[in-house]
Amino acid sequence: MREERLENNGIPAKLYDPGDATGLLLFGHGGAHSKDSERFVRLCRTYAEQTGLAVVCIDAVDHGERKPTTASPALPSRWHSNAIGQMVADWQTTADVLSSIGPTVAYVGFSMGMIFGAPTVAAMASIKAAVFGVGGIPTGAGIDDPALRATLLKAASELAHPQMLMLNMTKDEIFRADDAHLFFDAIPGRRKRLVFWESDHDDWPAEAIRHSVEFINEHTRVDALPVDAA
Repeated sequence: MREERLENNGIPAKLYDPGDATGLLLFGHGGAHSKDSERFVRLCRTYAEQTGLAVVCIDAVDHGERKPTTASPALPSRWHSNAIGQMVADWQTTADVLSSIGPTVAYVGFSMGMIFGAPTVAAMASIKAAVFGVGGIPTGAGIDDPALRATLLKAASELAHPQMLMLNMTKDEIFRADDAHLFFDAIPGRRKRLVFWESDHDDWPAEAIRHSVEFINEHTRVDALPVDAA
């Protein structure tokens, strides 16, 4: 496994290359974390090792190496909805820079990584499979944002092209069950699955991760058969 820090157009990234990768998986980390947080480093390694895809994780706006030295611990009101456009552009730039590895075929994001992942996946037609962990429409923990809600529902309506998997927790205080269903129901077609575990927002069972790896493998293989999207 080759691990390398990259920076392109001011976007710090970390690449996990298992060797002989034929495609790229974009990985979105959670809020208050970064590309270098232990949990997400471990997950990136897992996806690279077990899918054979090269995995890249970038620091989100105002996170990790992009966090201003004078930043307040609390994010300002409507921060997520204001940052989405920049994050989509950052992911597109990152995928373009790494296109020599292969096409961008998958996206995996947890919590904030799901919030930024929804419009990113909607904008990237090459993505065959997307996994959104502990996500949906956030209404808890002070993240309720009408503009964000509208943006996410619009993104959901544009997710007909990839195979979609949502991994949610029944006791999630940020993405409640009804709000996960609201996002899920807005995704058109039949290429979608929603699975719940009895757990809270930050407790992701190993089974959920294994399930997501199997899902990515099933739908990004070169010889994977297309599934009816009707």
